[in-house]
Amino acid sequence: MTPDGLAALVRARELLLMLDYDGTLVPMAPLPHLATPSPEILNALQRLAGTPGRVVAVISGRRLEELQVMLPLTGLYLAGTHGAEWRDPGGRIYRRLDPASFKKMMDILEAMAVECVNGKDGFLIENKGLSLALHYRRAEPAAAVETLNKFHRRILPVINKHGLEVLPGRKVVEIRPRGVNKGIMVQYLCRRYPQAFPLYFGDDRTDEDAFAALEGGWGILVSPAPRPSAATFSLSSPREVYRVLLLLNGNGRPGWQ
Repeated sequence: MTPDGLAALVRARELLLMLDYDGTLVPMAPLPHLATPSPEILNALQRLAGTPGRVVAVISGRRLEELQVMLPLTGLYLAGTHGAEWRDPGGRIYRRLDPASFKKMMDILEAMAVECVNGKDGFLIENKGLSLALHYRRAEPAAAVETLNKFHRRILPVINKHGLEVLPGRKVVEIRPRGVNKGIMVQYLCRRYPQAFPLYFGDDRTDEDAFAALEGGWGILVSPAPRPSAATFSLSSPREVYRVLLLLNGNGRPGWQ
């Protein structure tokens, strides 16, 4: 699917636009804090969020607090930690789980990750309170395999005992409470806006839960190469996602930087 073709198919409808952040709205970066949106992306999202007949939601594995810094916008949903916490368009914050009840367990997992990495270069450990991510985007491949195997063996008894799950992503492994996924947030939004046609844009394994949860809508896989997915269509890059947003705003000339 081309951006122009996708926009032409849905432009006249009421839309529920749901988007992942990393690798979808913004290109992947070597470190999470470097994946910042351009002013053009922010402007496109803000315009859509203020347009009648458009509901906009960003659903990410990042913490809600972090999303609010990255996307200082109004009038849209921001859902963090795979939908375990979110802010509605009016600014109210909701949480499916109490971070305090998971703090001790995530601290234990963080200590295990530190032990397994053992000072090797190219790894980043991110304790998100409700989940823990071990990034290895900049690690040497052999070191990544060795460290991840050791980490999996180390945490297996813990995750089985406490109802957690391990989710592989793009150069990241994440441990989160079982049953927390982006699909639950998608279902909530689809029920809340039944008159709107839902679109979900995502690039990662975590987005497959969202694609599968769509009720009568389309999943859009953002990937430079074809791969098995529950998505309906695909776009090749965040650049093409931005093009769709521009077209839905009535502006066909991209200003990507």
